[in-house]
Amino acid sequence: MPEGLSVEQLHVSRRGPSGAPRPVLSGVDLAVAPGEFVALVGASGSGKTMTAMSVLGLLPPQVQLDAGSIRLGGTDLARAGEAELDRVRGGRIGMLYQQPKRMFNPRRTVLHHLREPLRLHGGLRGGAARERALELLSEVGFRDPESCASAHPHQLSGGMAQRAMVALALAGRPEVLLADEPTSALDTVLERQILELIDRERRDRGLGVLYISHNLATVSAYADRVVVLDAGRVVEAGPAGTVLNRPRSACTRALLEAAALTPADTPPPAAGTGAALALERVTKTFGTGRRRGRPAVEQVTLELRDREILGVLGQSGSGKSTLARLAVGLEAPDAGRVTGAPGAPGSAGPVRTGVQLVFQEPHDSFDPRMRLRTSLEAPLRQHRDLPAEEREARLLDAVREVELDPELLERYPGQCSGGQLQRLTIARALLLEPTVLICDEATSALDAATQRTVLDLLLRLHRDRALSLIMISHDLGVIRYMSHRVAVLHHGTLVELAPTREFFAAPRHEHSRQLVAAALPRVCAILDHHTLPPEHRDVPA
Repeated sequence: MPEGLSVEQLHVSRRGPSGAPRPVLSGVDLAVAPGEFVALVGASGSGKTMTAMSVLGLLPPQVQLDAGSIRLGGTDLARAGEAELDRVRGGRIGMLYQQPKRMFNPRRTVLHHLREPLRLHGGLRGGAARERALELLSEVGFRDPESCASAHPHQLSGGMAQRAMVALALAGRPEVLLADEPTSALDTVLERQILELIDRERRDRGLGVLYISHNLATVSAYADRVVVLDAGRVVEAGPAGTVLNRPRSACTRALLEAAALTPADTPPPAAGTGAALALERVTKTFGTGRRRGRPAVEQVTLELRDREILGVLGQSGSGKSTLARLAVGLEAPDAGRVTGAPGAPGSAGPVRTGVQLVFQEPHDSFDPRMRLRTSLEAPLRQHRDLPAEEREARLLDAVREVELDPELLERYPGQCSGGQLQRLTIARALLLEPTVLICDEATSALDAATQRTVLDLLLRLHRDRALSLIMISHDLGVIRYMSHRVAVLHHGTLVELAPTREFFAAPRHEHSRQLVAAALPRVCAILDHHTLPPEHRDVPA
């Protein structure tokens, strides 16, 4: 009978350039009983993923396990050989990752991926393996498991890829599931579906779940217990209700307050009446001939006002990112037109430099082989009439404006945190002095505290530079915190446009109501459970 996972006094260190070890984890204790949902939470760099990698025996070469025990039933994984760990990984321990498409081999079908754990851990081959694979895909919610089984990873949406990853994790009949931020890039509806799926599996199978997250709002409705990490140490642990209602540590209180995203004390400046950017009956379809699919964006008419922050909501595949690429000129519409947002007064260069885009994944926004200075200078070097002294002055001013030390410019991307890189992507966008900034899921990969810092930075830049902002997000908390108005996309069409307060109080479209229903219970739970002063507990009815 499964006995669960137990980690005791885990010490892990990283060797620096000088060879001296630096602590990464210091005396970490946690346990996951059969059928229990344990949330491991903390800010970026707190040691969450290193804890999971220690359990799996997959620590990077420069990181070593110094002391402690990791027991799965009667097996001490900290002292197990590679052959025994191979039997555990994907077998007794299933794994879910943050970016599922990166974990699949792009040349293999979903069925091909599922056959491997079914053979290694279940002894199934041929027709029996195929039949079990289809059963698993059906169990995780695929209405047409045959189509999914024959699909390659790039043919799946984000939600479908994550469901396929759940099926893969369950194929070895695990005793414990390690889930490392598996829903942070998903919209609220898909996130809820995946969490409910994991929750159902642990109830039906007695599966122990160690769910790693930086967002307490995500796990508050599902976790039995919460373990809070800070700088590699457990600073708080206990039943979820106790940790949420009566947090003892300053770290937990900070995570709760950041997750709540109560409306800003100082609301964004009122929007003007003129149009900073306008899309008029814009349509975009990808593919050619028989491969031409349904429009990614269809007949969308939308106006961004001067000094306005417009929130754009929608599920994965709704057309949000295509809309952003059309607005910034990276894609040309098949029909309709995009107008407005010329270059800054007196600036050189193409007209569309007035609109700049901040992407979702900061680590993908920079060439890992280049120093950050080189990457940030690139847009300025297009202006051949700009003297080197002015180029340097603009660069330093932009970095300071996003509250970073210019010394970071001499680093490579891999030497910076996600929050630092995201602020540098904002700095790079500001170099060309835009009047419109489009943030495409710009904070979804960040922990709650870092997300709050970046959002407050954007609010300050919006105020100081009189910027107009489009905030594209699947996170309703972000939209509610930032926006004057909310636009909702569904299957490429604009289905609702309303002032933010009206939208959250009474969404009109059925899809809008689904999005709000999926998110508000979690947001309200966090607001009710943490110790913010009453005047900040402003939750729409």
